Formats: sequence, C-alpha cells, structure tokens
Amino acid sequence: MSSLAVKLNRNWWVIPIMAFIVAEVTTLVMQTVTGPQLLGGIKPDLRKDIYSSLTGSSSGLLGFALAAVAILAAFAPKSETRGRDRRREQDLASARNDIAKCLLVTSVFLMTILVVSTVGIGADAGPKASLPISTVVVSAGFASLVGLLISGLGVTLSILERNSTA
Repeated sequence: MSSLAVKLNRNWWVIPIMAFIVAEVTTLVMQTVTGPQLLGGIKPDLRKDIYSSLTGSSSGLLGFALAAVAILAAFAPKSETRGRDRRREQDLASARNDIAKCLLVTSVFLMTILVVSTVGIGADAGPKASLPISTVVVSAGFASLVGLLISGLGVTLSILERNSTA
C-alpha cells in the first residue's frame, strides 16, 4: 500500500482522471437505473441556461489554470544554493512541476466542459436530455473541481514549505 501512496504522491495528475472515471461510471449507472438525474432531469430551458453558465465559468477557470501553469513554469530553482539547500530547491521545483501537471489535466477537463456545454446549448434542447452530453459535463465538472482542489493544496503546501526556512 505504501508503494501506491508513493506513486500517487509523484503523480497527482492521475487523481482528477480517476475522479472523472468514477463520476462518469456512477452517473451513467445512476441515470440508467433510476432515470434522468442532475442535468438530465432538468427542463430544456433551464438546461440551456446551465450550459451557458458553465461555458462562462469553465472558460474563466481555464484561463486561471493555464496562467497558474505559466507562473509555475517560470519559477526555477535558485542557482546560488549549495548542499542541502540545493536539494531542497530541487525538491520544490519538482513539486511545482507536479502541481503544473495536475493543473494541465484539470485544464483538459475545464476545456471539456467548455466544449461539451457549448455543444449542449444547441444539441441538447429536446425534452429528453442527451445522456452522453449531460454525463460528460457533470463528470468533467467533478474532475475539474477535484483537480483544482488538489492543485490549490499543492500550491499552499509548496508556499508553506518555501517560507518555512526562508
């Protein structure tokens, strides 16, 4: 079990992907067994409004996530450090790279919400919701939430570590 935790610690970007898969399977099973749920159970006019809102929200968060990746990429380890401090700087740089990877995966899910919601505005206008569109939007929303929370936690821990002996 500890080897799994070590692998997960160095591959945070996998967590949003796993969250998407779990949410997609759960949503598909739930809608197949009990009928339309979440976006699938809403009236077409309200569904269009939600899709419109999701396009705006996801595009804003996508810009934020990509800006954070660019900022993280700009930080390099301090070159004047030696010995133990040099190792610490390299570890912090590695942590920033892990956070950037998680933000990039999260960006993919935010882009998925943006694109699928835009398609949903026009294609999901009937009285019965499109199962693929509604489940992908809900699952990508959950995955992007998980990714943003994990990335935010990573950035917070990185800042705290950086400032602990600075």
